[in-house]
Amino acid sequence: MFKRVANTMIGGFSDAVRVDMGDFSTIHISGHVGNDASGKVATKNFAEEVDICFANIASALERSGAGMKDVVRITCYLTDLADYPVYSKARAALFKDNPPASATVQVAGLLANAKIEIDAIAIVKNR
Repeated sequence: MFKRVANTMIGGFSDAVRVDMGDFSTIHISGHVGNDASGKVATKNFAEEVDICFANIASALERSGAGMKDVVRITCYLTDLADYPVYSKARAALFKDNPPASATVQVAGLLANAKIEIDAIAIVKNR
């Protein structure tokens, strides 16, 4: 059984899909960029864009019945690897006690002229 968590800004895909697998559920979070409520990446500050991106992931996780503590894997897409140290510092602060498995790749471009996009996988125990 699975549950889709709607994307409220852009149609055509889910923010998350929760897949029940017996005692546990796996939650697949779609890629998120640092967009605000209007759907635009309004900041020119990369560190702020990273923070907004992680906040958007946290929101999708919360609507799926999970939190950042449940994340076991993230993939980060950067348009410029020179920005990696800023992202890495934010990731380390956020996942200080339980860092997830992680991969980072450079891409030619992202939607909304974003500089970063992150997707995630979380696992939670079912009640």
